[in-house]
Amino acid sequence: MKNKDLLDYNAYYESIFSSEDDEGKINASDFIDYFAGLIIKHSVTLEKKFSQKGDAK
Repeated sequence: MKNKDLLDYNAYYESIFSSEDDEGKINASDFIDYFAGLIIKHSVTLEKKFSQKGDAK
């Protein structure tokens, strides 16, 4: 029996992976996430403010 439904792997992987157009958006999102993490991690005053707000609740 011959399988008539051949899977187009190129079309499948193009549909699940990001396109070149979306790469800039993904990089910008990653940058914002990493930058925000660095600010919170390395800023003593922000950490104190966030911990004080968490204790007040």
